Amino acid sequence: MDKYKKVDKLIMKYLLMLIAVVFVILNHKMIFSWLGNLFTVLSPIFFGAVLAYILNILMEFFERHYFPNREEKWVNNTRRPISILLSIVVIILVLFFVMRLVIPQLLSVFEQTLTILPTLAENFRLWVIRNEELFPPISDFVSQWNFDWQNIVQRTLNFVNDVTGSFINTAFSTVTSAFSIIVNLFLSLMIAVYILFSKEKLSKNFNQVFETYLSSKNNRRLHYVLSVFDESFRNFITGEVIEAAILGMMMTVGMLIFQFPYATMIGALTGVTAIIPILGAYLSGAVGFLLILMNSPIQALFFIIFIVVVQQIEGNLIYPRVVGSSIGLPGLWVLIAVTIGGGVGGIGGMLVAVPLASALYRMLKDDVKKRHDIQNTRHQTTEEYQKIIH
Repeated sequence: MDKYKKVDKLIMKYLLMLIAVVFVILNHKMIFSWLGNLFTVLSPIFFGAVLAYILNILMEFFERHYFPNREEKWVNNTRRPISILLSIVVIILVLFFVMRLVIPQLLSVFEQTLTILPTLAENFRLWVIRNEELFPPISDFVSQWNFDWQNIVQRTLNFVNDVTGSFINTAFSTVTSAFSIIVNLFLSLMIAVYILFSKEKLSKNFNQVFETYLSSKNNRRLHYVLSVFDESFRNFITGEVIEAAILGMMMTVGMLIFQFPYATMIGALTGVTAIIPILGAYLSGAVGFLLILMNSPIQALFFIIFIVVVQQIEGNLIYPRVVGSSIGLPGLWVLIAVTIGGGVGGIGGMLVAVPLASALYRMLKDDVKKRHDIQNTRHQTTEEYQKIIH
């Protein structure tokens, strides 16, 4: 009788699962819309938790160095607030420093490009005409150029002014959205600060919930999975930041030594984009090449050689030692993870894919080792038993 009850429960279980799958397929648009609205509502909590996780790495560093050998009451009461404040200030200062270096020089390059573009075009036209035997069809076409560059530049500037004015006018109609974004950012920051202040209490509460609703075996498994993911993401974030700082300084110092223009700006941009695994440094290299090209084509060619050498040093020496060793993921799997993550979630997917793949790789590796050890133990036990019999 019990056997039939178990079969009935199993059939009912799979029948309900089938009904749920059919319901999701038939109503997927409504469900995705509902999930999107739910994510919008919960986004401050989600981003607050992510921000708290990142700030926690800096906060723990400052807590370890905030009067480490003193246990006075005022030290214990101020250790956490001061560490949180310093963590937020460090991130804001880094972002401000990078924007202060990059944005003004990009605007300056844009203005210079508009200024020298007529001269470059005219020099190119004259060079092609002088070498018409090399480019007969192009020479006939270029010789007919008769652009009013002053008018073109003026129209470009007018277009930029019109776009700017249009943007300002549109900003008044979208003030509600802007206010909503500011409120969400503020809420995320407040949630992150609250999580950091009470992280020990929250951890204790979650442990009590797990112990209440999970068996001891599943509770141990959950803690193991969470610890692996935490270690992978923490090591990845720390390694990426250190690697990005090293690469940014290498670019800046190298460009200053070889007297390339925009050294500090390209170095800072490289440091920021290098956080994107593998592809980040190439993005800043492409931007640097275009900027230097406007100044000197010969220097731009030498910059390509310089960036290739730096990339080889970074890819073969720095990244494997700083990031690769910390996440324990082979280079091939890093590339596969970045490719899949970028295809699924863009830049955010690239950032998440590498530590996620590292965690899964480690759990798979541990499981294989565990099963292999069990098989070896069983094999040894069988051999010992056979020896005893014989």
